[in-house]
Amino acid sequence: MSVKINSAESIRGLACLAVVFSHLAMSFFPYLHHFDANDTTELAWVNALHHSPFGFLYSGDAAVFVFFVLSGFVLSYAILKSPDQVNDKIKSMMIKRYPRLMIPALISCLLIWSVFKVVDIDHHLVGGWLQAFTAQNFSLKQAFYEGTVGAFLFSDSNINWVLWTMTIELMGSFILFLLLYLYHYQKIAFFLASLLIPCLAYFWRGQGFCFGISSFIFGMYIYIYAQPLKNYSAVIMLLIGLYFAGAHNTSNAYSWIHHILGDATYDYCNFIAGVLIVYSILMNPLLSKRLDHPVLVWLGKLSFSIYLLHLLMLYLICIPLFNLFLGWQWNYSLSVIVSAIAAILMTLWVAQGYSRYVDQFAIKVSNWLANTVLRKDSK
Repeated sequence: MSVKINSAESIRGLACLAVVFSHLAMSFFPYLHHFDANDTTELAWVNALHHSPFGFLYSGDAAVFVFFVLSGFVLSYAILKSPDQVNDKIKSMMIKRYPRLMIPALISCLLIWSVFKVVDIDHHLVGGWLQAFTAQNFSLKQAFYEGTVGAFLFSDSNINWVLWTMTIELMGSFILFLLLYLYHYQKIAFFLASLLIPCLAYFWRGQGFCFGISSFIFGMYIYIYAQPLKNYSAVIMLLIGLYFAGAHNTSNAYSWIHHILGDATYDYCNFIAGVLIVYSILMNPLLSKRLDHPVLVWLGKLSFSIYLLHLLMLYLICIPLFNLFLGWQWNYSLSVIVSAIAAILMTLWVAQGYSRYVDQFAIKVSNWLANTVLRKDSK
């Protein structure tokens, strides 16, 4: 199982890079996504990439679904690997889950607030998406609220825009704990609940929330029931998953799907992609072993920190360098690429420290809290 867990980390790391690339695309080459009908481009390579099946390279939504499926798989592994300790594991993880997520999220909001208060960077040359992020004005009170409550209960993410996923990550985890408890004690109730909960999620908060919760459940099902795939089947499934991950409603490479699903193409394909990518890699020994690489595993261990910090690094590193290079009369695309590479490298460097001092601190606090509460309960 260690190979699978390492490859899961690697998938998470690669998916995190896809999120970063997605936000860079929306900031500098919005036609790559073409979410806005008014988006146009004079760059031939941007037009070609948008209409190609390689959009998975910058598919942020597909990457998020990959995160959720992986969370379902890894949490199921952590709880079910020792059948005689299921009760204790579920109790412990229920106590630990919120502080484990909240502490790094809160500190990221406080960092963004403090930087925006002190550092004023000219953002008028960048695209509308990143410009809107950098033009924000928010209070310290709002930073505390979103980092502790708003992002986790209501998907409020006006300060650190990536925190909208925390609601699904937290609620999906608790739903998974319930389902795994039922799986251990009452299989029929487990099956019924795993079918009913996505329906309730849809009626409560809509399709996106339903897809997120369903991704957790698919990850759990993959861990419990999925059988190993032969190399040929796994590669085909992975390629299909990557193809679906690149879907955009206006891309020529997906016109046949758009003819069937219409504007739902983007949402459905990205959701399906998350399941297929995780399933194909974790259920095939060859693909799992290929992704069990030290660099990729390291990237995966930093992924949460990268996810939380990369927008701040785009503000502090990418925009100033982009402005500088344009001032030097560099080509637009070259200015973006060089400044983006510098920002990504800085993000990796800062994420190492964040992971070591903030992420690990969150783990220690959540472990201490769980041990303290459970010790009192046992008396």
